[in-house]
Amino acid sequence: MKMKFIICLLLFISTNWLYSQVMITEVYTNTPDNEMLRYNRKVNGVPTGEIIDKKKHHRGEFIEIYNFSDKEVNLKNWYLKDLQGIFWFPEITIKSRKFLVIAYSVLPYNTTPFTELFTTTAGKQSQIIYQDKILLRNKKDKISLGYSFNGYTLLEKSEFVWEFWNEPNSNYIQNIWSTPADFYTIKSIQYHPDPQTTMDPNAPQTIDTYNYTATPNPLEAEYIPDMESYDEIVKEDFQQNYSFLDWSDNVNFLVNKLCPITIEKISQSPSGSFTGNGGACFSYDSAGNLIAGSNCGSSSTPPVGSSGLTTDELEEIKNNITIYPNPTKASDQYNVTITWSGPALGKIQSLQVFNATGLLVYNYTPGINTTSCSLQNQLPGSFVANFILNTGQVVSKNILKW
Repeated sequence: MKMKFIICLLLFISTNWLYSQVMITEVYTNTPDNEMLRYNRKVNGVPTGEIIDKKKHHRGEFIEIYNFSDKEVNLKNWYLKDLQGIFWFPEITIKSRKFLVIAYSVLPYNTTPFTELFTTTAGKQSQIIYQDKILLRNKKDKISLGYSFNGYTLLEKSEFVWEFWNEPNSNYIQNIWSTPADFYTIKSIQYHPDPQTTMDPNAPQTIDTYNYTATPNPLEAEYIPDMESYDEIVKEDFQQNYSFLDWSDNVNFLVNKLCPITIEKISQSPSGSFTGNGGACFSYDSAGNLIAGSNCGSSSTPPVGSSGLTTDELEEIKNNITIYPNPTKASDQYNVTITWSGPALGKIQSLQVFNATGLLVYNYTPGINTTSCSLQNQLPGSFVANFILNTGQVVSKNILKW
């Protein structure tokens, strides 16, 4: 009998969406509408005491981002954040040297489409995202664009900051919805390689003198950064944040990658016998690889029926394990120190470090909560440190030898 396919395990990291190839290029803050967040409702000119929410009058605000790398970027796990709110991007791709606009809209309402306010964006709806988490403040605000590896550590990659000494004058235009072209009469803050050269030295010092402003130009730009190599951009982040990477996103690709070759099926009969008490227990990673085996009769194995740790408890243990330096380099003599504290104390039964081929290169049975291992004689690449807990569960962290 022959197997028609074999799984090819191609060890890689899908980094199309991991790093900072994207930057903020334009912010439109002070719309021609009345931007009061709330007002006292009046009947026949008399206040009723009923406070009305007017957040919808921030429609027209937008943030423009640009991918200046030579590869497309998936914005999964990317965010926009100001001083009071945060917006997480949906899983959407921004192509190389293309723009994306994130426009404010009170989503439960039927608001005027962004393309009707800025007609130059007509026909480009696929490059517009609506959000209701961020309201741009006219006097002072900071917009940050970044990525999170683990859902709670925010890595800021681009920002726009503005601050006026006094509250800017309102740009209110009555019945603006009947003349949407007037949105173009109000300047936006835009990217410029050297904004100081555009400033009027005689301008009063009551305004923000650090940003370049011009006629709004969503999904276009007068100035854009030069295109850069994706690989060069991500290299530094890859080194600094390697330990955050989650390999689980790539498991489906790895196990489903089929190569059209034929191999003979070989049958073997095992020799020898198992003499332990009870039986053998095995642990596997999320890809189905055997990562540990032990005697089920061991006193450290929980009794049948005992419950393991919850996902949150396992994550807490993982967060209290430190591997340093990571990545390890020649300047470190390729030595790695591994320590654990807090919830991890007393729970780690053994530690095993495997190289990319699955070969065990270090094994440690904890006596204290720290150990050091040398990767001096190992080839550069990725390693997996498996921490086998006294519940039989496994917590894993990555190590990189650069």
